[in-house]
Amino acid sequence: MRIEALRQALAAAPGRPVSFDDLIAAVWPADRPANPKQALRNLVQRLRATEQVITEPSGYRLVVRKPGPRHVPADLPDFVGREEEIARALASEAPVLAITGPPGVGKTSLAIHVAHRLSERFPDGQLHVNLRAFAEGAALTPNQALHRFLRALGAEDIPVEVEAQSALFRKMTADRAVLVVIDNATRELLGPLLPHGPRCRVIVTSRTDLSEHEQVRLAVFEEDEAQELLTRMRISGSSDDRAELVRLCAHLPLALRIAAANVASGHLSDYLADLRGDDRLDALEIEGDAAVNATFDLSYRAQPVVAQRLFRLLGLIPGQDFSVGAATALLGDGDAGEPLRQLVDANLVQHDGDRYSLHDLLRMYALRLGEESGARTRLVDYYLFNAEAAARKANPDFARMPVPQVPGDPPRHEFETQADAIAWFDSERGNIVAAIPHAGAAPAAWLLADMLRAYFYFQSYRVDWFVAARAGLAAAVEAGDVLAQAVMHGSLGLAHFSVSGLTDAIEEFTRARELLRQHPDDRMLVSLLINSGLAYQRLGRLSDAVEVFTAARELQPENTAVAFNLGGAYLDLGPLSESLANVRHAIELSEKQNLPHVRLYALDALSEVLEYHGKFDLVTQVIAEAGEVRRGLPPELAHPLGGVALGATAVLAQGRPGEALESWLKALKIVQDANNQIEEADLLDSIGDAHRALGELDKAFAAHGEGLALSVKNGYLRGEAENLAGLAADHHAAGDLEEALKLALRARERAEAGELRVRLVRVLIITAAIQRSLGDHDAADKTAQEAQQLAEETECHLWDRDLREVATAR
Repeated sequence: MRIEALRQALAAAPGRPVSFDDLIAAVWPADRPANPKQALRNLVQRLRATEQVITEPSGYRLVVRKPGPRHVPADLPDFVGREEEIARALASEAPVLAITGPPGVGKTSLAIHVAHRLSERFPDGQLHVNLRAFAEGAALTPNQALHRFLRALGAEDIPVEVEAQSALFRKMTADRAVLVVIDNATRELLGPLLPHGPRCRVIVTSRTDLSEHEQVRLAVFEEDEAQELLTRMRISGSSDDRAELVRLCAHLPLALRIAAANVASGHLSDYLADLRGDDRLDALEIEGDAAVNATFDLSYRAQPVVAQRLFRLLGLIPGQDFSVGAATALLGDGDAGEPLRQLVDANLVQHDGDRYSLHDLLRMYALRLGEESGARTRLVDYYLFNAEAAARKANPDFARMPVPQVPGDPPRHEFETQADAIAWFDSERGNIVAAIPHAGAAPAAWLLADMLRAYFYFQSYRVDWFVAARAGLAAAVEAGDVLAQAVMHGSLGLAHFSVSGLTDAIEEFTRARELLRQHPDDRMLVSLLINSGLAYQRLGRLSDAVEVFTAARELQPENTAVAFNLGGAYLDLGPLSESLANVRHAIELSEKQNLPHVRLYALDALSEVLEYHGKFDLVTQVIAEAGEVRRGLPPELAHPLGGVALGATAVLAQGRPGEALESWLKALKIVQDANNQIEEADLLDSIGDAHRALGELDKAFAAHGEGLALSVKNGYLRGEAENLAGLAADHHAAGDLEEALKLALRARERAEAGELRVRLVRVLIITAAIQRSLGDHDAADKTAQEAQQLAEETECHLWDRDLREVATAR
């Protein structure tokens, strides 16, 4: 298969570029296609669905895949029994192995034990998710589970729709050896989560029969297995007493472990007397098994008072696991560390690293013991208090709703760095998202969603974002809070924007703005106007973008983001004097407000505006000033492209393509490593122009072709117009005039559709040059006149030399 041959050729030189010619020879050792480089580019684009391939001047480079994720929880140190089932599982070659049976029989323990035994066969990763399909509360959705899988496998651009996610997951596992452990699933939840590759395996646990898959049906322990577990847990006593303990625990592994933990601290005969007693809470039946419930009850009552109280409260944990901080918040008075240890020792709580969890049956049992008034509020307040602090540290520039003072003194986490804040969000994201519906129609519901907004945006957790924002919106509607509804619609709009759902984004932003008419809030309205303007820009509706940015400026003349973005809109729409005025205003405001990182971004933008304005003598001065600011900033605040490609456009325009190309190639590596496909498309257009100026037409075609593909994939209108124009110029240089004119006219259509008046100047110049070469001088004169008029209207003088040449040539 061609794509496999390409992968092998790249993998033979991991991390090093492989030349175009060598790759073509490896993929097509005979019968080369008519245009081998274009065919190679097409194949590379397909390969990028599952691999990270970097474009180099001489060829392509495969980024060495990092070691696969290892997400399967720790194995039980005292796992016993199930020898026949283990042998069947290890010998199985079925793509899906289902371990089914009633609750508490050890399905999860067996699945994890087998996964560890199989781990060496799956070097590309072992994934794990607990869907909680049979637990109290909502199960994890396939969207959320797939998002976690895809992130773990290294995907960056993850879709939101489950069908698209599932398709991407199948692609990413097509040639990998990945083991997927899916706990507590149903048939309906399982379907989208299955990988595709022949070297992948799935182990799934379920209480329901999954007869369509190879199945290991698990029953309660046999007598010898139960006795072996008691021996492993050092339970002594007569054979009759041990046999009675097994019988009273209904041979259920979970109940036996809990019972054994209690017997270890006392005498078996005394424990059996309690277990036979009539004073247990028989009303608290778990799955209809009073004997098992008695085991839980005895273990619970054997704990100290504080541990008992904590256990009751732990049933309120909304997510899959929890931290000591969350447990302490539930207690409300005193640290939960010691009572948690006691519950772990009693096998009532499971412990893995710094996280804790409850078996579904024990969670149900805890909830039925009764909920303490105010405990759920304390937990939600804990999440809100720390989420607000983490959000401030991670993304201080984001506008957020004010958080009222949280009563009491919830456990607080110290976030000294941005990384600390993001790490806490990573750990607690699932719990916070799950807690939002539990908050009811209370402010905490929408406030939690709002605190996560910037984290979701920058860390690309889009599925959880939609879940959280929609739950927050439902709470705000129920509470009748108009401002909160507006903020949640705004959050949903930004979520749609992040997945290129621009029409949906503008619809949500518009709803939010309409709601703010009922509840005016200038701070929130300005944020909405900025986001609306960015969506309009991406859609190519620059006049609308300028309108909303201008409205935002009227509300907050001192807002640096407004000035910066308004300058960006005019950079494409013109006139450039408006762009200059706004970018310079952003610089002034950043100095006044002591925001050096904003000043740096604005100076970088100013250098670009000056290039298009044709003021090359000022570009160097601005770049030097930006360099001084950059050196005074920590790395995380310095623009990632800063100082690398600034001024390269002016350098190319002044006839130094080699120097410009060197800068752009360095920048390309940065944006590719960051997976910023929008900036990559822009850079590929510039790189193509530099290669053409150097007479390297094959490389020019390759760069512009890739830039166009990335632009179309991302719905990036400006990149599409620019790379189409670049391809037209390439074909013109190659003498393929008919194709060149066809591409130039497409570029013009795309530029006009997006109101890209400044960029259209270049398109018209290229078109006029092609028309001139075709001998259609009347058309060339007309197009050149249009370019001249548009250059004057937009004040764009970057291509003045080219314009003079095409206007006077005959």
